[in-house]
Amino acid sequence: MRSIYQLANASTSLPVLSSSILQILFHNLKDHSIAFLAGIWTASSSEDFEDSRGISLLHAAAFLEAHILEDDGIDFQTIVPSLLVALQSPDSQVRQGALECISRVRMLAERSLKSVYRFDVIYGETNSMLWHSCISSSNESFIVRYAAVYSSG
Repeated sequence: MRSIYQLANASTSLPVLSSSILQILFHNLKDHSIAFLAGIWTASSSEDFEDSRGISLLHAAAFLEAHILEDDGIDFQTIVPSLLVALQSPDSQVRQGALECISRVRMLAERSLKSVYRFDVIYGETNSMLWHSCISSSNESFIVRYAAVYSSG
C-alpha cells in the first residue's frame, strides 16, 4: 500500500488519476489512515519515501481537520510521538507538516474526548509503558500523563 501511496503522490501529469487512487486508498483504510500515514513519515531514510513524507503529514493534517469538524471526541495522543520524530527532520516541509498536525491535535485536545485513537493497535495490549489520558470532569480539560502499567503475564 505504501508503494501505491508513493506512486499516487509522485504523478503530477495525471492529477485526476492520482486523486482517484488516493481517494480509494483512504476510503479502504478508513480509521487506519493516520496510522498508515505515520508509517510513511517515520520510515527510515534508507526507505524510498523521501518525497512522500511531507505530503503524508499534510494528508494527516487534513484527516485531523475532518475530526475537528466532526467533533467526534477522538483523542489523537497516540500519534504525538511520531510527530515528534517528524519535527527532527532536516526537511522543512516535513517539519511544517508535523507542526500543522500538532496544532490540530492541540485543538482536538481542548474538546470533550471519549476515546483514544487506535490505542491497542499502536501501543499493543500488554505494553509496559502506556500513555493514559484523563478528562477532568470539572472543566473537560485534557491532561496527558505517562503511567507505568505492568502486565500480569
